[in-house]
Formats: sequence, C-alpha cells, structure tokens
Amino acid sequence: MSLDALIMLVGALVALMPFLGFTVDTQMLIFFVLGIVVIGLGIAVRRRGERPQQVRARKGEFVESVPVNFVSHDTQTFNEKHSHDDAHTVA
Repeated sequence: MSLDALIMLVGALVALMPFLGFTVDTQMLIFFVLGIVVIGLGIAVRRRGERPQQVRARKGEFVESVPVNFVSHDTQTFNEKHSHDDAHTVA
C-alpha cells in the first residue's frame, strides 16, 4: 500500500470515528494514535519528495549552489547557437 493510500485510509478513519460507536475514552485514544500515524506518514512523504541535494545538505555535506545539469545545458545551448552563427558569417 502506498503512502498516499495510507494517508487517505487514516483520514477516512478519522472522519468515521464519531459514528463507529466507541466510548469517548476509546475515541480519544484512537484519535491520538491516528494523529501519530499521520505525523509519521507526513514525514515519510516529505522525505520521499526531497531531492538528493537537499538530503546531502541536511546531512552537512557540500552542496553546489547551482545544479551541474543546469549549467552544462546552458553552456551547451550557448555554444551550439554561436557555433552556427560563426559558421554562417565565415562562409
């Protein structure tokens, strides 16, 4: 079962809890446990969505401020555009 499905299941249990016939004390205990589960699932979903750079930064490792792919892509595009322009001007 995925994390998203577990979050929906816990939400459905919270919504149905007043109608299931538990005593007030039992409901309070179940709500507490479900709240802890929701917190744990929220942390898991947040960590799943982090980029590897954010994980390294959290661990204290060195992280570059600009992603390498972004720089190399721009440089390559810039070189391709200007190499075509130079070829047309020289010929």
